[in-house]
Amino acid sequence: MKALHSRRARFCLVLAFLAVMLGNLGRYLVLDGLYLWDTRLRWQECAYVLHGLDPFAVMRGETPALPAVGAVDAATGGTVPWAYVLGNLMNPGFLPFAAVRVWILALDLLFALAAAWGLRGYLLRSGHCDDPAVAALAGALVLAPSMWANAVLFGNQSGIVCCCLVLVLCCLDRHPVLAGVLLAFAMCKPQIAFVFFLPLFCRRRWQPIAVAGALVLGAWGAASLATGTAPLTMLWDMLNQGLGYTSSYFGLFNFLLGFGAPTWLVLGLDIVAGMAVFAAGAALLRRRGLWQDWLAWFALAAVVSVLWFYKQNHDYIILLLPAVAIFCRRALRPVDLAAMTICLINVISYGLPWLFVLLGGRRGAAMPWGRLVEAIALVAALHRVMAALCEEDGLPAKPVPQGRRLMER
Repeated sequence: MKALHSRRARFCLVLAFLAVMLGNLGRYLVLDGLYLWDTRLRWQECAYVLHGLDPFAVMRGETPALPAVGAVDAATGGTVPWAYVLGNLMNPGFLPFAAVRVWILALDLLFALAAAWGLRGYLLRSGHCDDPAVAALAGALVLAPSMWANAVLFGNQSGIVCCCLVLVLCCLDRHPVLAGVLLAFAMCKPQIAFVFFLPLFCRRRWQPIAVAGALVLGAWGAASLATGTAPLTMLWDMLNQGLGYTSSYFGLFNFLLGFGAPTWLVLGLDIVAGMAVFAAGAALLRRRGLWQDWLAWFALAAVVSVLWFYKQNHDYIILLLPAVAIFCRRALRPVDLAAMTICLINVISYGLPWLFVLLGGRRGAAMPWGRLVEAIALVAALHRVMAALCEEDGLPAKPVPQGRRLMER
């Protein structure tokens, strides 16, 4: 198979990924309908906090449910305490739920379009793309992850959170305060967003860190004051709730659950392994002269974000970032197409279990192993990201370290 060079070939590639996503979304909508379960849960939690009630107290039956809001599902409810305040952007508790249903779907589209447009501009400004048409196609990949179907179906805010992180990348150098605000809203899902603080720490970008931290802590404190619940109690309630999410994928070591390992141990191993992958990736960025390249940092953080903590399918939308980095290569080779496919479509985590069932295995038994193989493949895909960003023909050249520049002067 020849490498892809032309705009037409890239257009067809993007069109194929978009078709898979739309087909997946259409299949869900036809077979299952528009659930919006997650939207309702997050809306209820925001509404209860606005009424001065702790959502966990309602879930436990300690506080009567409000008829206008309804009972909160004790099995699937609960979120981080600062999201009770910041989350009103996405699931406004002050609106009736009928309006919120329309609002969340409109935000999905608006944030995706904003992220696509912002990414196009960033790629041109940073030199990752010198062709406006290719940059526009790369921006369109924001809508390409097939996992958008899950986000829309359940009304989950993952798509909006991932778009916020893309916009953080786009405005980090020119508008650091706005980047911090966007990062704070992305922290409504810290299992995705938290690791994106690490590149900022490594690059010593304190302003967006301070802005995001202040907003998160302020929202956390506001939720505590509104409900009369201690801040740490609110966080502890959420951690205990999260350990019981049996339908979640608990990161890189999820397969250990099948051997009886406790969830807290699995998550602890995930965190250690995720930070090790990030540290190794950061060292590789330095060796390859990519320390100043934000796209490289964010692609690394995106891969780590799906390894280090519990996940749902819609959280994988963030893998559009490494896919975009690969797409910007001067020529796309078969291995690049394979890496992009792994990032944008759940071909491994669903393909291997499906094959296992066809061979006579029990449904669901191979899913953790499929996720493990997928995680290994994603780490391998980082090699293609580094190769793409290190290219000298049309992509950013390796920057000279500051100390060496001073010596050369």
